[in-house]
Amino acid sequence: MRKKLILIILIIGLMSGIVAIQAKLTGIRGLEWKKESITYLPKNLLIKPALLGFETTVANYLWIRSVLYFGDHYITDQNFEYLISMVDMVTRLNPYFYPAYEFAGLMIPDLCRNPDAARVILERGIFYLGEKRWNPAFYLGMIYYKYYGDRKQAAYYFALAAQAKGAPVKKLASLASMFYNQTGDRRASHSVLSFLYETSESPDVRKYLLDKLAGGYAVGKPLKPD
Repeated sequence: MRKKLILIILIIGLMSGIVAIQAKLTGIRGLEWKKESITYLPKNLLIKPALLGFETTVANYLWIRSVLYFGDHYITDQNFEYLISMVDMVTRLNPYFYPAYEFAGLMIPDLCRNPDAARVILERGIFYLGEKRWNPAFYLGMIYYKYYGDRKQAAYYFALAAQAKGAPVKKLASLASMFYNQTGDRRASHSVLSFLYETSESPDVRKYLLDKLAGGYAVGKPLKPD
C-alpha cells in the first residue's frame, strides 16, 4: 500500500512539474502562452518508464487538456498546430482509448491538413481496437478515398470495418460496394457525413459534422481528393 501511495505521489509530482514549467513560461511570455500550455509534451516515449504503470492516468489527463485546447481554438483562430502531437501521445500512452482515434480520423485530416498523420494513428487504432470497434477502419477508408484518391483501398477498409463487433454491417457493405464502383456521385459525400454524424459518440465531433452539413459542405459537391 505504501509503495502504491509513493507511486501516486510521484505521478502527481510529474504532472505538477509540467504545470509549474508552463506557469513559469506564461509569466515570461505573457497571456498568449497560456492557451498553448498543453503543448509542453515529450517528443517521444522516453517519459513512459517514468510513469511507473500510470500511463492510462496520464493519458486521461492529457486527453482532457487536448479537448479543451481543441474547443478553444475551434471557436477562435482555427489554429490546431499541436493537436496531432496531443492525440498521438494519448494513443501511445493508452492505445485502447477510442475517442482519440475519432479525433484522428475526422479532425486531423481536415483541420490540421495532415491525412498522413491521421493514417498512422488510425493504423494503431485498428491494431488495438479493430475487432471491437469498426470506426477506425472506416475513418481510414475515408482518408484513402478523399485524400489519396484510392477507391479500392477505401473499400477494403470499409469491408474490414464491417467485420468488427457490433458494426452496422449492411450500411458498411453498401458503402464498400458504392466506393468500389464510385464514379463521382455527389450524393456520396452527404451520405457519408450524415452517417458519421449519426454514429459519433463525441459531442465535439457531432457539432463539427453538423456544421459541415448545415454549411452545405457536402451538398452538391462530389467527394474527391484534395
